[in-house]
Amino acid sequence: MFIKLGIIAGILILGGMIFSNEIDILFPSTSASVIDSFKNDVSNFGSKASNSVEERIDDSIDKIIDKTGDISNEISQTGNKFSNEMSEAGESSQKLINEKISNLNPIESIKNIFVTNSTS
Repeated sequence: MFIKLGIIAGILILGGMIFSNEIDILFPSTSASVIDSFKNDVSNFGSKASNSVEERIDDSIDKIIDKTGDISNEISQTGNKFSNEMSEAGESSQKLINEKISNLNPIESIKNIFVTNSTS
C-alpha cells in the first residue's frame, strides 16, 4: 500500500516539476511557490484593510464636520434670537419709562399727598 502511495506522490511531484511553467500560465494567481502566493494574498489583504479604514475615517471626519457646522449654525441662530429679544425688551422698557415720566406731574403728586392728608 505504501509503495502505491509513494509511486502516486512521485508521479505528482515529477509532473509538477516538469509542467511548472504550464501550471503558472494556466493559474497565474497560484504560483509554484506557495510562499509567494501567500505574500501576495497578505499584501492584498493589507492594502484592502488600510483602504477600508481610511474610507471609514474620512466618512467619520466628514460627519463630525457636518454636525459641528450644524451646531455652529444653531448657536448663531440662538444668539441672534436672544439679541433680538433683548433689543425688543430694551425698546419696550424705554417706551414704558418715557410714558411714565411724561405722565408724571410732580406738582399734582405733591398736591394729592397734602389733599389726601388734610381730608383724613
